[in-house]
Amino acid sequence: MRSCIGLLLWLLANGASAGEAARVYLEEFRLGSPARRVEGWRELDPERAASGCRALGFDCGDDPDPARAATRFLKPMLVAGPYRGTAKILRRRGNSFYAAFETPPGFRLCKAGIDRVGGRIDRGAIFAGSIQRAGGDRLGVYAALPADGSGAIAFRLLVVMVPEARFAAEPCWPDGTLLFLCSGTTRCQVSRAYPEADLR
Repeated sequence: MRSCIGLLLWLLANGASAGEAARVYLEEFRLGSPARRVEGWRELDPERAASGCRALGFDCGDDPDPARAATRFLKPMLVAGPYRGTAKILRRRGNSFYAAFETPPGFRLCKAGIDRVGGRIDRGAIFAGSIQRAGGDRLGVYAALPADGSGAIAFRLLVVMVPEARFAAEPCWPDGTLLFLCSGTTRCQVSRAYPEADLR
């Protein structure tokens, strides 16, 4: 009995069990002052978010109400200087930012995608993201505005997290995978190995 209670406390402390569903977080990254407004996840049709989840091979949630399911894992927005989004800023050097969309306790990063068509990046800016598992699973991003600080970067992303106990059984993408690299107004490429990272 004592060992059962211990196991239950361990599962509660670690946040997820093998039977728990994957979580598809709806993330946002906005840097600078965009001339054209980019809608956030909260303003989009819930089916738009749900279709992105399906493109990555998951569901936004098990809730039969699509509006609730699509907003189930919206994170609170963070604001720091010219940045507004759901990533945690790890380091800033001038107009360059290193940030991460982090996993909750008991979960591991599995896959991620970028809404390339619905986002924007101005000339001279750079936005790149990769799977980083060393020191804790996360989608790490690098973003830089032009040297004079002008322009803007604004994208929506989906990040799929799976319970740690299920990680080995899921078809998750490997550590170090470069998921997207956006540079300027016309060039925004997604992984050739995982084209489903391009959410259309």
